[in-house]
Amino acid sequence: MKKNKNSGYPYLSEDRLSYIYKCVKCKAHIKKGIVACYRCGYEFTRIDVDKMIREYKENYSKNWHVKIYFVLFVGAIIILLLGIN
Repeated sequence: MKKNKNSGYPYLSEDRLSYIYKCVKCKAHIKKGIVACYRCGYEFTRIDVDKMIREYKENYSKNWHVKIYFVLFVGAIIILLLGIN
């Protein structure tokens, strides 16, 4: 279902869809460049793409703490590994 850049969907360019989004209809995870949902088959319009980008940015800013936890976890593992030697 993934179509190339010259598929008649100029609003689905590489730079606009460089993140993972969720389908506006069924909330399946959608990767960049996909013009239709693999789960429900819904074809995205310009408005849908703008909505997916907006929702991604809103959720990204809400979930900043996940990155902090990951960094702390990796740091703790490194400290444990260095402390064993």
